Amino acid sequence: MHQMSRSNQFRLTLIGVSIVGGVVFGLLFLLPFDYQKSWVDQLAVDGTVESYTLGIHTSIQYCTGPLAVLLFGLIVFLTGFKGRANSLISSAALSSVKNLSLRRDEIKELFKKISPSKDDAIPLMVLAGIILFGAFYRYAYLWRPMGHDETYTFMAFASRGLRISITDYHLPNNHVFHTILVNLAYQLFGDSPAVIRFPAFLAGILIIPATYSIGRLFYNSKVGLVGASIVASLPVLIDYSTTARGYTLITLFALLIIYLAVYVKDHRNMVAWGLLVIFSSLGLYINPTMIYPIGMAFTWLLLSKLIHDVSDTYGTRYYLYLLISSLAITIITLILYLPIILNSGLQSLISNDVIESLSWSDFIQSIEPRIKNTWLEWNRALPHAISLIAIIGLIASLFVPKLPKDRRMPLIMAGIIWIGTTLLVQRVAPWPRIWLFLLPFFVIWISAGIIGLFELVFRRIPRGDSLMVGLIGLLIAVPLISGLMRNYTQYDQKLHSLGEVELIADYLQDYLQPNDVVVVTSPDTVVLKYYLRRNGLAKEFTELKKGKLFERAIVVVNQAQGQTLEYVLERRQFLDDVNFASVDEIFRSRRFILYQLPED
Repeated sequence: MHQMSRSNQFRLTLIGVSIVGGVVFGLLFLLPFDYQKSWVDQLAVDGTVESYTLGIHTSIQYCTGPLAVLLFGLIVFLTGFKGRANSLISSAALSSVKNLSLRRDEIKELFKKISPSKDDAIPLMVLAGIILFGAFYRYAYLWRPMGHDETYTFMAFASRGLRISITDYHLPNNHVFHTILVNLAYQLFGDSPAVIRFPAFLAGILIIPATYSIGRLFYNSKVGLVGASIVASLPVLIDYSTTARGYTLITLFALLIIYLAVYVKDHRNMVAWGLLVIFSSLGLYINPTMIYPIGMAFTWLLLSKLIHDVSDTYGTRYYLYLLISSLAITIITLILYLPIILNSGLQSLISNDVIESLSWSDFIQSIEPRIKNTWLEWNRALPHAISLIAIIGLIASLFVPKLPKDRRMPLIMAGIIWIGTTLLVQRVAPWPRIWLFLLPFFVIWISAGIIGLFELVFRRIPRGDSLMVGLIGLLIAVPLISGLMRNYTQYDQKLHSLGEVELIADYLQDYLQPNDVVVVTSPDTVVLKYYLRRNGLAKEFTELKKGKLFERAIVVVNQAQGQTLEYVLERRQFLDDVNFASVDEIFRSRRFILYQLPED
């Protein structure tokens, strides 16, 4: 009786909330734009909210209309079918209590699985040292000169506020979830290069323990530690960890969803499935190319089922879990991208120039150079001998190391099947950076192959186990020592050194006068705008509107890019507005020359 009374109270409360919500959403749907605009404008200090346009109003109507209908339908049900409604509310309450208890148990089970044991003490101490080395290598590069793509991401999206970050997708530079994190860091701590790069930096450090976890999960702690040491020291990962783009976040999420995929294969745990869905959705919210690691994880789960290598607790419902989680990822991702779809259109996501399908002949011709470029990027700044060792280790990993009995399906096979099929369907030629998420997995496979080869040899000789311990220590230490030798000079000489574009901005800070303009073209435009902004100079200096009055034009010529004075002026449609009779060189650096031109 008491339960029914509480159900009835909750039903009445729900009716009240639905009435208020239905009226509000109904008014937002029915009231004309001009009427709503007059109310919204009263919220602004200057009496005008410029961002509330007819397009935004129409987009809101697409949501408020169905919501109003839904709420009024709920009111009809709650008032017209009291008994049925109370029964459903009561059942839902009991089910919620039961589910909450189950979820608590699943959370405890998951934490117990990932919590270290006493046997992990020494490997974890070694891992902590590896992480410190990795953070040390990366920290020095946080203040290096800003690059074009990361600066464009900040200037065009993150610096313009959260609304622009989640609605504007005029270029795929907007890795939305990463951009949101950059926007948050910028709002809290300012616009220095280190702050802008902090989300990528933090993700780059977390990749190190995540790599260890995957190596330990599929093989053993020795493979995990060697893999973590290599990942901590690789120049390409250090580079991406200090570049304000979303690639290290995607790599981290890829490692996390593979870890969770292994767990849910062996344990029917809704919390773990939920985390798998959340991390997958957030990865897609960074960039749609997250579909590659997600597909690899789900292909591995499917193949594991086909060889009967999943927990018996699923029974016949395993495929249902795969289907529902896939649908959940799709729905959540669509909801996250809804502001972009409404503002920039669905085509901006699924049909931009970057992912345009190639002809079959162009696609086939692109395969070899793309693979070569990716391999060269992964081996950037490394001796050629390292590439040969990596190839040997990768091949050996297919034959030598034995996977645990509950990991009978090789992950590499799932990756080949999914990624190969997807590329054939898409017929695209992704840039090497798209495959960064695969690098930690390749490092794990290479580490497993090398360790497996050595174990074949050392198990046949006296005191082989002791020698293997020393060899593992050497395999861990060598990447860290080589990384230290490569990166200590960044602290010794270049920690806060200025880039040439920043030097130009510092020079212009004292040189520019109110009626000057700065003429600069790609790839330096957005970077110079960023550093001028950092120096407190108004963006109007670089805005070149036709017919704009000025006294002096300062032209930035990048000799390293093969630019000339005439080339820059022509690119910016500025040739007719200047007088070449008097051209003064006012600044010169290794790559740049600055010219001053008087008004024609």
